[in-house]
Amino acid sequence: MNILAFDTSTGIFSISLKTDQNRFDFSCDMGFKHSETLVTEIELFLKRGDLSVSDLDLIVCPRGPGSFTGLRIGMATAKGLSLGSGIPMVTVPTMDMIAYGFDYFEGIVVPIIDARKKRFYTAVFSKGDKISDNLDLTPEEISTILKEHERILLTGPDVLEFSKYMDINGKIYIDKLNNKSWSGNLIDLGIKQYKEFGASSDSEGPLYLRRSEAEIGITRKP
Repeated sequence: MNILAFDTSTGIFSISLKTDQNRFDFSCDMGFKHSETLVTEIELFLKRGDLSVSDLDLIVCPRGPGSFTGLRIGMATAKGLSLGSGIPMVTVPTMDMIAYGFDYFEGIVVPIIDARKKRFYTAVFSKGDKISDNLDLTPEEISTILKEHERILLTGPDVLEFSKYMDINGKIYIDKLNNKSWSGNLIDLGIKQYKEFGASSDSEGPLYLRRSEAEIGITRKP
């Protein structure tokens, strides 16, 4: 299968292309400048794989939670490619993408994304299974959850920022590759999801756990 996957849900932009012969991966701390680079990077990757959009078998992107703007850009681009070419698209929960590959860890895995205003998006995984909802919590609320477990692995793009609020002790481990590329995980999860459930709906939108500042501003009384 020829599969294109890209992640614009956090400040760490990543893109991967899997073909029957090759695998191409790229990631960079873009600082949320995804709109300036995404289409160009897609074109470059397809050229590297000697493919056109019509040669793809699947397109994968994160569903959320994450950056409001990043999620909108990523999903709009994926939908545009999918609808324009008839190629199926699959969206994967961001937390599942970040926690993927840690099923060997003897304890819980907790992805961390900065949600601003001293809050963080997170979820709890155990042996590869998601055992909580997607959450939007304060560091104190997350700390309460962590106290219930004996071994904890914190991972994700903003784990170092989150760790400033934590008492890091012997039972808490921090993923030292917290800023790695996750688009490769999207490929694996996208294949699995597509085989089990088929393509995502064209009407599916990003998963937000709260309203954006723009939406709050619209509804705020003068």
